[in-house]
Amino acid sequence: MELSLNKEDVKDSDSVISAYISKIYTLKSNMDESGILVYRGEARDFKESSCQPNIFRKFNLDVDRNVEINILNTMLSKKYAIHTSYFETAVEAQHGGFPSRLLDVTYNALIALFFSVTPHYTEKEDIYDEEPSVVYLFNIPKMYSPASSDVRELYKNLLQDDSPLRTENLFSNTYKLLDHSSQNDRIIAQQGAFILFYGNKSFSLPKRIQSKLLICPSLKEKIRKELSSMFNINMGTMYPEMTNNVENILSKINNINAMPFSYANEIKLLISELEIECKHRLDRFKTNKTSNGIEKVKSFDAIFDPMNIFKNSLLLARDNPKVKVEDAELDLLVKEYNQYVSNLHSYLDNRFSIQAPPIEHFLIDLEKNTEVITQ
Repeated sequence: MELSLNKEDVKDSDSVISAYISKIYTLKSNMDESGILVYRGEARDFKESSCQPNIFRKFNLDVDRNVEINILNTMLSKKYAIHTSYFETAVEAQHGGFPSRLLDVTYNALIALFFSVTPHYTEKEDIYDEEPSVVYLFNIPKMYSPASSDVRELYKNLLQDDSPLRTENLFSNTYKLLDHSSQNDRIIAQQGAFILFYGNKSFSLPKRIQSKLLICPSLKEKIRKELSSMFNINMGTMYPEMTNNVENILSKINNINAMPFSYANEIKLLISELEIECKHRLDRFKTNKTSNGIEKVKSFDAIFDPMNIFKNSLLLARDNPKVKVEDAELDLLVKEYNQYVSNLHSYLDNRFSIQAPPIEHFLIDLEKNTEVITQ
């Protein structure tokens, strides 16, 4: 869903922040409330390339394979960071302006608004005041703790230039929400978190988890003044030199996912994501009011596309010796996937007077499927 905050939404005597909150509530009410809601402000509307980590903008990781680990090792050697883990060093790199595969988000809608109307502190405050800016809402099903050894192990795996998490299509569009790190003063002040991107190339987060609010250029100066005077959100408080507050994370503790890192668990999470994506496509098909028969059939067939992609990608990844999954684990994962496919196919076949594609296109038989079968 996309809305705009325009000059017409704010009367002369009204608070622009009040109008902004009203728009946020509208967007929020149209999103699934079962996940964790985070926000991101961008000072310009980058459209298709929005909300992507800056390392994908600056480097071709298929060519510059070791650039990430080289950046981190340089930071450590020059004592720009004092941490022992690569992940914690990457957090420092991200907030120091170095490229990384982390994307900043915040739990606070007002802080996201601040970053949408205020460029980086190295740039002039009003440099983008002639252009619309954007606040994004993301509703992400699971969250992971950056303090866990599992996340550190995952990130260490991603730094390897031949990691299947970077090279295999199965994982190439995977992402994870990582909760804030209390070790970083700036993250605490910004009530921040990160979205960690897998793969070697930029990709867009699923449309089903996001909404977008465009901010009219003529409102930016007024927004900055109100944020500072009413909420003490300004350049000084967003970029503190030392910690001035304590973040209470107890309210979020039950949402933290503590699943240890393994390729089997990564595949299990992809199956969960597959189910969410298929449900989203089914809901979209049900609400599609088009009378065009061809378009209706296309929308129906699209429900099955994620299954075909997953099947082919899994079979390709199975042949990669670096994707280490025990046979027994893989059998259970395939059984779980096939059961879901069978249930959904049985439910959909001829339910809407449309015949579902043959189920054989989507079921996985590890003994039979020695080659990838495409639809």
